[in-house]
Amino acid sequence: MDFGRIAFFSLALLSGISAAIWGQPLIHGNESAVNIIVTVFSILSGFLIAVITIIGDPSGVASRNSWRFSELNRNNVNRRLIRNKWMFVLYLITLTLIFLSALIKDHSAVTIWIERAYLGLAVMAFVLSFRLPWALVNIQMRRYDELIDEQRKACGINGEASQSE
Repeated sequence: MDFGRIAFFSLALLSGISAAIWGQPLIHGNESAVNIIVTVFSILSGFLIAVITIIGDPSGVASRNSWRFSELNRNNVNRRLIRNKWMFVLYLITLTLIFLSALIKDHSAVTIWIERAYLGLAVMAFVLSFRLPWALVNIQMRRYDELIDEQRKACGINGEASQSE
């Protein structure tokens, strides 16, 4: 069980709940704030698709390692892809709620709850997104370490590359 990941998710969830409760009046009728949220999540969605593509690309691993390594690594890749898929879904739900809010502005009670929902999800997803750059760097460094190990083996040098995670 990864307590660091659980604590970070809890922080993001509490941030989102706090924003939904106390931040909704700040975005009600504030088109600039809504446009910023839409722009940020549109950009984050594109970045996340790039991360998913890099994580899911089997060519880098398959060409350097044995089938046994690839088979063992498959579950780790699958877990990372699933986490990122849910982040992407969270981004899309946030954008969908913003769209719904724009469509039903006349129904104030419903609009307020939709605003609370999308602001809470937006803050939670934004906080969770702070882990993406570190995840991407860790993936790339792991690939470099694997490549260095393979090159050492090809030269007859035993030992592993330093793990920089």
